[in-house]
Amino acid sequence: MYDFTRIILIIGRKEEASNDITMLGTGFFVSNDGKIVTARHVVGDLQKDLCVILPNIPNINTYQDVADLSCRCVSVTIEDVNPITDLCILKIVGTCSSPFPVLGSLDEVIVGQRIGIFGYPHCVHGRRVLTYQEAEIGAKMLLETSSIKSKYATINVQTRPGQSGSIIFDILSGTILGLLIGSYAPPSGISIAGINPYELNQTSYCISANHIKEML
Repeated sequence: MYDFTRIILIIGRKEEASNDITMLGTGFFVSNDGKIVTARHVVGDLQKDLCVILPNIPNINTYQDVADLSCRCVSVTIEDVNPITDLCILKIVGTCSSPFPVLGSLDEVIVGQRIGIFGYPHCVHGRRVLTYQEAEIGAKMLLETSSIKSKYATINVQTRPGQSGSIIFDILSGTILGLLIGSYAPPSGISIAGINPYELNQTSYCISANHIKEML
């Protein structure tokens, strides 16, 4: 399997006064010229102070020391945003030398097929641990926004806010199939310990990688 640890990043906001970094979610490199994709809602309305924390482990089988707070932080700028698909392309100054997996599409998978996910599920709570999960494709669907329909899939796993922007890939071929958007959780009107109960379901959804290719 392709070593995705080389291209998975944490998206963050760097505080100018203190140099502290607030971790916002996950993203991943999609080109050698330093382009990174994440979910648009991860960066929100930020136009400055955005950064990425570069990978700090040689491979996924390494013990990740949660007490090690050192990091390699690089500033990024927003290159393109698509509010229809909730996608955002960021750009670092410099290049990424890693070879990249193929950007594919959800057209290439069937319902019931197992896929892989790499992301940082607990980064918004301060824990930086790259995590691998597997799940099944539960459904393929078209979602409409502003009269434009885009390709998505339901995946049978519960995800956390830090995983927004995670890579979704074919376990066998390594092809990038999509990007994790998050859980489907409409407002419930109540909050339990800061959690919308509708978030506590065993499904999340991702957008097809062909919509990423349209932005590159």
